[in-house]
Amino acid sequence: MEAFLDNLYGTWFFPDRTFRSLREEAPIWQAAIITIALNALDVGRRSGFGIFSLVQWVSIGLLGWVILGALLRGLAFSFGRDPRFDSVLVLIAFGALPWAFVAPAQALGGPLGALFGLAALVWFLAWELWAIAIALKISWWRIVWLLPLTFAAGFVAIAWAVSTFKAIASLG
Repeated sequence: MEAFLDNLYGTWFFPDRTFRSLREEAPIWQAAIITIALNALDVGRRSGFGIFSLVQWVSIGLLGWVILGALLRGLAFSFGRDPRFDSVLVLIAFGALPWAFVAPAQALGGPLGALFGLAALVWFLAWELWAIAIALKISWWRIVWLLPLTFAAGFVAIAWAVSTFKAIASLG
């Protein structure tokens, strides 16, 4: 438990050193706890803490965490890197810790809540990009550059898929 609290503290106040340490150690159970807790907090913020909703969305959150990790590992492979999958998962989870401040910021309401919420989101994005860059051993600015390219590639892939299905449908 002490190592877990040290990793939480380090992520918030000494992220570079902590992220590098987490890449080597990769305590997957700690990352799973963070992922479950952040998803549960988000479900509670959005729709209350109904048990069915909680189980459903936390399960989807865990699945999304694993899929994101696999996609990032694939991205790293395209850069000639081969990070350990558990390290990628751990760094994604710990990089997401600032998300815990979104719900309290929204609970404040008004302009102050919106300002704190925006600050939490910026903090979340910065830490997530930093963690991913360390996980993949790629500079953070390359990760930032890849984000718009990723969305553009997604739109192109969807357009190609739709066109392909239309062409197949028109054959019959």
